Amino acid sequence: MPLRLTRHLIPVAAALGLMAPPAMALDIDFEGYLEIEARNFPQTARNDDQRENFSSVAGEFELGFYSDNGRHAVIVKPFGRADEHDHERTHMDLREAKYRYVNGAYEFTFGVDKEFWGVTEFLHLVDIINQTDNVESPDGEQKLGQPMVKFSMAQSWGTLTGYFMPAFRLRQFYDPLTGRPSAGFVVNDETTFFESEHGRSNPDYALRYGHNIGAFDVGLSWFDGTARTPQLEPNGDSYNGLPVLNAYYPLRTQLGLDAQATLGSWLLKLEAIKSEENDITNARATGGVEYTFYNLFNSGTDVGLVAEYMWDERELDAPHPFGNDVGIGLRWTANDVQSTSILIGGIVDLDTDSTAFSVEAERRLGQNFKVILEARGQNYVGDDDVWANALANEDFVRLRLNWFF
Repeated sequence: MPLRLTRHLIPVAAALGLMAPPAMALDIDFEGYLEIEARNFPQTARNDDQRENFSSVAGEFELGFYSDNGRHAVIVKPFGRADEHDHERTHMDLREAKYRYVNGAYEFTFGVDKEFWGVTEFLHLVDIINQTDNVESPDGEQKLGQPMVKFSMAQSWGTLTGYFMPAFRLRQFYDPLTGRPSAGFVVNDETTFFESEHGRSNPDYALRYGHNIGAFDVGLSWFDGTARTPQLEPNGDSYNGLPVLNAYYPLRTQLGLDAQATLGSWLLKLEAIKSEENDITNARATGGVEYTFYNLFNSGTDVGLVAEYMWDERELDAPHPFGNDVGIGLRWTANDVQSTSILIGGIVDLDTDSTAFSVEAERRLGQNFKVILEARGQNYVGDDDVWANALANEDFVRLRLNWFF
């Protein structure tokens, strides 16, 4: 589907330019980046086929056609990666392939797009429109493009946006034999199940209302469709000694709230949801504070401190590792011409005492290059922590060099 969409949308954009009268000339923008990546896993792998070192190349470009009156736009943004060892991580995706029309307070979008909801640092509960690009990064920040029709209306009382999503994107997993990080199981894509009889063609719907009230930015959201996170169920089979799991995607309804208050150097953040899957309702929340020391010691640099709490009413029975956890972070921004920054974070599970850490640093090199360093791992693994034990030996360091054009 992504390649077919690319072939169709580029001729449409070109046709718009040919048919447009002189008063509606098109501006054409082309930009993107190419990336060289190296990953190292210092700990011994689960099996002999898994490597310690991985290299890959990736790239993304954006081709945009914009009318001079700002009302019409056709944007195509493909992404691709080729990995040395993990064939599941070798993939292509259309992050965006859309037509957008803007007329005053009204905006209409048709095609493939990405939409982010949320305000917190460690966990985004309300963000549900796009499927996670699971093989790109384990932090869940990278997303696949989502086919959708979107209509938005901005008024003095707030912004209301409606979404119709006619097709579902499956979550991909690392190659269980050669890929890392590995949780020690195989997900069989050929036996994926859906609660909806329409499968991947089940229509999904969403609404979001956002408004700024003084120091507060508030968002209310509703989603009704196929859950983006699959339930993994063993089927009794094994593959090269690893248990085989089936991915099951239930139907999900979700009510969400995200809010942020900006009070001088303080940011107060909250995300909360109430959802229903398999006729079971559940509540989750995450929130906390961020305080920034601007121009610390007259150095021209900023230091931000972040503290957040993640809660699920199921706690240890939750199908994820964030049932009762605290996240602590420090963000240093140099405010220099190289856009140097470092983000250090740690998460503590209050039930099992497991601790994990992450480090992200980036710096521009000259006008067109950027180097990005990322490290993730676990300091301590609790005996009763199923999630931490599954990734106990999967610490890694990731180095990327991007060339922007």
